[in-house]
Amino acid sequence: MNKGKQNKKAINNKIGNKKKKHVKFKRVKKVQFKGEKKILIKKSENSQILKKTHKKRKFSTAYKKKEYEKKLQKQENEYVNLKNQLENENFDDNIHCVFAMKNNIDCINPKSKEILQELNLQEKFKGVLLVNNKENMEKLFLVKPYVCYGYLKKYNCYNLLEKKLYLKDNEEIKRCDSNKIIEKLFGNEGINSFPLFCEYIFECKNNADNIMKEYIIPFDFSFLKNSTTFDFLQFKNDLVGFMKDEINDVLEKII
Repeated sequence: MNKGKQNKKAINNKIGNKKKKHVKFKRVKKVQFKGEKKILIKKSENSQILKKTHKKRKFSTAYKKKEYEKKLQKQENEYVNLKNQLENENFDDNIHCVFAMKNNIDCINPKSKEILQELNLQEKFKGVLLVNNKENMEKLFLVKPYVCYGYLKKYNCYNLLEKKLYLKDNEEIKRCDSNKIIEKLFGNEGINSFPLFCEYIFECKNNADNIMKEYIIPFDFSFLKNSTTFDFLQFKNDLVGFMKDEINDVLEKII
């Protein structure tokens, strides 16, 4: 009899515990905070970025790990050297429209990667336009092992915009195929046609640097990733660092 009572007690306790847990779960589920959705979305986005940035790299062999560490150390030393050289570096005071493109060299140094991200040059063979102000030129100098850049000639600037221009319109990416989108996005700057837009960008007028960074989608030359589709021997020099006017020779071959 005692055993039967004990068993019944144990069963009742289990049922009681289950009920408590069930009630507790339902109660938590019903709780909603104001603005919780926004906070959670922002948090998840940030955590994803952090995961991408700080994710520990896994290696299949000890040799690969050692080679990676050696490469990272080399790139970190290179970055420190460039930062020291930057103190004595003088940049052209004359205004120029700069074309910069990410080359095929892998960047694993976090500080260099951060600058490439700021310049919208994370992806291989994506290109951007910039004004040669001090801030932009210093950033390009610090990541010059991973990019090529130089001053655009008027013809090449216009040709690039005519053939490769995509613009950001709020959350949409649109091919620039008429004057309407130009007037819609930049009418407040007095730009209402494609020719005026090209002139504004090439001459680096007023708000040109902001337009280049916020509205112009990086130019896509990803076909260069496949060496079978393009003969790199056409270039006189490697696609590394400041090429000044020679960047125009590169553009003429790849546009």
